[in-house]
Amino acid sequence: MEYPFVIGTAGHIDHGKTSLVKAMTGIDCDRLDEEKRRGITIELGFAPLNLASRKTVSIVDVPGHERFIRQMAAGASGIDVALLIVAANEGVMPQTREHLDILNLLGVRSGLVVLTKKDLVDDETLEIAKSEVSELIQGTCLSTAAIIPVSSLSGEGVPEILVEIEKILDKIPPRKGFGAFFLPIDRVFGKKGFGVVVTGTAYQGAVAEGDEVQVMPSLSLARVRSLQAHGIKVDSVQAGQRVAVNLSAVSREDMERGNAVCAKGTFIPTDCINAWLDVLPSAREGVKHRQRVRLHVGTVDVVARISLLKPNAGTDEKNVYAPGSGGPIRIFTESKITVAAGQRFVIRFYSPLVTIGGGRILLPNASLSKNRKERLQSAEILSVFAENFGPISFLAALIQDRGILSVSGLFELSQMDKTVFNEFVDKIFPSPDSCKYMEFGKSRIFISGLVFDKIAKAVQGMLKEFHAEYPELAGLGVEKLYSSLNRVHGTGIISPVDFKDLMIIMVEKKIISAVVVRDITLYRSVDFNQPLDTKLIELAGRMEGLIESAGFNLLTLSDLEEKLASNPSNIKRAAAYLKEQEDLRTIEGGLLFSRQMREKLLSVLSSMDSMEEEISVSSLRDKLGLSRKYTLPMLDFTDSQGLTKRIGDKRILVHNP
Repeated sequence: MEYPFVIGTAGHIDHGKTSLVKAMTGIDCDRLDEEKRRGITIELGFAPLNLASRKTVSIVDVPGHERFIRQMAAGASGIDVALLIVAANEGVMPQTREHLDILNLLGVRSGLVVLTKKDLVDDETLEIAKSEVSELIQGTCLSTAAIIPVSSLSGEGVPEILVEIEKILDKIPPRKGFGAFFLPIDRVFGKKGFGVVVTGTAYQGAVAEGDEVQVMPSLSLARVRSLQAHGIKVDSVQAGQRVAVNLSAVSREDMERGNAVCAKGTFIPTDCINAWLDVLPSAREGVKHRQRVRLHVGTVDVVARISLLKPNAGTDEKNVYAPGSGGPIRIFTESKITVAAGQRFVIRFYSPLVTIGGGRILLPNASLSKNRKERLQSAEILSVFAENFGPISFLAALIQDRGILSVSGLFELSQMDKTVFNEFVDKIFPSPDSCKYMEFGKSRIFISGLVFDKIAKAVQGMLKEFHAEYPELAGLGVEKLYSSLNRVHGTGIISPVDFKDLMIIMVEKKIISAVVVRDITLYRSVDFNQPLDTKLIELAGRMEGLIESAGFNLLTLSDLEEKLASNPSNIKRAAAYLKEQEDLRTIEGGLLFSRQMREKLLSVLSSMDSMEEEISVSSLRDKLGLSRKYTLPMLDFTDSQGLTKRIGDKRILVHNP
């Protein structure tokens, strides 16, 4: 029975990793001619391990030479259990320590230590090797691991290893993950008659024969022609399995190690990643802000820069994460890569190539910070998320990071298939989270507390400015608030309809207040008291009288200024008062169109319609004895309100009062 579990070797060069795998499985993982000629492992090797429980698991054999650490990191990134190999005749060596560091950084969950070449040492030397290894693994992922002496030549000790592996499998469940299918590619080759074949360890999700997938970061579409696990054809594979995928519609030349095969439409290439970094206590120096490093994540090996998001307060060097410390970081890669949330990574000095530390990918497609304040806010989000990593907290962190997202935008960043996303998105808000966020609107908009507060303060500021300029008015309508906010601050994905729901939330939270005037909801400051300016109201009354007296010869503000010989600002304020209280409208040309005159115009148009008179600019002009200067703007207004409909040069009445 194929069991989704991967065991990986680790250890110094020539300590017998490949020989041990052959003793356990009967398979020589050194497949290259150069490997056989030189007697060392250069590339990753793979073999199935058949256990007494009838489970078949995968073994990844990694190179031990320091020049091939990148291959080792690529192989170790997908393993669940490690076999740390130490030759009894040599003991702990430099790559033993570095490989163990990498296993820790990659979050390997368990394992065991194998003392190889037992047949080459006496009992005393073997005990010294055991003691040295026991001291080495203290405080690591292998701190409770069994230490088993083995001779790969005679097979002595191999049965004990297999028994120990069975015990580990009983304790540790297979890896699942919450995301869509993601397969980091570690090998690409062409097979005559089949096309392109890629291999790797499925990090998360599942894929089946016939599924459409994407090759990242190129975004090339492909289809799964067939699948194999350990050379046996299968219909589907899942997270934790070693798999070979035969792809159609892609070229061998367009693919390489470090690419990934992903469920269609679920991953986005990135060069900006938020993560949590732990610097090795044994690192010779700390990680500096903007330091250039080599990043190993999955099978990716890329040059990157590390941005420290939270300075080390109280230390001599604030822009350094010292050995043994760590914190939130932003990774800027020099080329686009594809990574999954939760993936473990390793960073090494760019030169010389020495392992510094590693950690966990938290937000694969992070947003940039504009200033120090936003960097500290990102650090707080990541600190909360790192403590409680999971699908629900991931969605919450995405909302916090982006500030505002539509439900479709959240899905695009979630790396989940639609079914899984729908399951978790409805569970976001009941979950406890120290970073506040909310949902509003019919189209489902998600907003962080920080962005909500920013928008709320902007609305409060606009209302205060409005009250200062027009103290006699009851408030501002949602349309004007929305257009002003969108123009100045950019509300982005919030539609006018959704913005109304956001305003309701602000009223409920007593951030602003609402008042209804002529069945229209207006918004104003919570502490606003509308004063009674008798002089302004008297001026408005005079203006209203002039507007009505003019009839269809519509006036403008300039006309009123001239007739009333009043201050233009007072005329403007009085006109705003009439617009609010009496539904005065300004139409094309700055003409003031009162409610009474609009009703009279509709009556005229209805009369023309009932008598089957043609409605046009010229016919209305003749009917009212006006110039085109007035009739055209009035008909354009009725068109815009859906009262009339223009067909060529004519209108038909849509609304008959």
